[in-house]
Amino acid sequence: MLSTPKFRTLAMAALAACTLFSSCSDDKEETASYNVPTTYNFENVNYSGQTARISMLSELDTYIKTGNNGKVLNAQKLKNMYANANAPFTDPALNTSGKQLKDKTVVSAQPVFEGLFDAVANASLSAGTPALKGKAGILTTADNKPYLVDANGVELGQVISKGMMGAVFYYQAVDVYLTADKTGAAVDNATVTEGEGTKMEHHFDEAFGYFGAPADFPTNLNNLKYWANYSNQVNAALGSNKALMDAFLKGRAAISAKDMKGKDAAIATIRTEWERLVVASAIHELNAAKTNQADQAKKSHYLSEAIGFVMGLKFKTDRKLTDAQYNEVLAKIGTNLYNTTGADISAAIDILSAAYGMDSIKSQL
Repeated sequence: MLSTPKFRTLAMAALAACTLFSSCSDDKEETASYNVPTTYNFENVNYSGQTARISMLSELDTYIKTGNNGKVLNAQKLKNMYANANAPFTDPALNTSGKQLKDKTVVSAQPVFEGLFDAVANASLSAGTPALKGKAGILTTADNKPYLVDANGVELGQVISKGMMGAVFYYQAVDVYLTADKTGAAVDNATVTEGEGTKMEHHFDEAFGYFGAPADFPTNLNNLKYWANYSNQVNAALGSNKALMDAFLKGRAAISAKDMKGKDAAIATIRTEWERLVVASAIHELNAAKTNQADQAKKSHYLSEAIGFVMGLKFKTDRKLTDAQYNEVLAKIGTNLYNTTGADISAAIDILSAAYGMDSIKSQL
């Protein structure tokens, strides 16, 4: 048997390469050798549509928050912003982008948001008067932050914002782009379109775009948008920043190197870790509500955010949370946030935590 020092050195190098790229197969077929970069700087990357929709939600959210200061909101304007109709945005580039939030929202949730626009506009008719149980208006925190709530103490603007993070951004990423229809074996990964790459590369890039992170995340924590921002908020306990970004980098590199096994593994990681991020974000807000029970404005604010995040969990087909558990969490939070108790909040946290194995970190989120 050949066992020279040179042979042993070559064999060890081959084994190291196989381990590094996880692309050596049992059948000894020739496999791709490639480097995984440390930033999302690949050739032919374009997720401008996702960036535009993130900006659209930001403008919509900013407009709704004017209701916190007594402005009466226009439901039709909100619907125009949702569907990008009649030039509703202050940024003219958004008006002419050809993009919208509505057509990327999971179909079942579109009428839900339309109804929420009507409801928040109706709540704003209180014209800045104080909210009371049974009366819409402004709840003000002990440190003088005003929040527009409906008659049940629900801050509808937060339900809309966090709900769209789930029904648009999360849904499109994990249940559209990171599925067989968009990144599976039958999707073209050979024909390169200048500025966009192959169809498989482009679809994967679009999923990354909905995460809202800069190309050098998490080294760069500036200007984080929506999910990337919340990932950073819960990262100390969840480890989501590195887990998600590493998977995005490995997945894109694998696609370009035609390593479909590596691509599939990265996609599986992203889908799992992003679902965990949604849950952790909900628990994060529930913890804040529990801490601030004595301040109804803060309690309503955080519970409303939690409701929006929990809504998002429904939009991943193979989610771990069952329909029964989903309904139980929302039932514990309740529809009238004036009545939600600390015990109710703890119960909602426990249901989510048990379902996702987060009992050891739930108090840290």
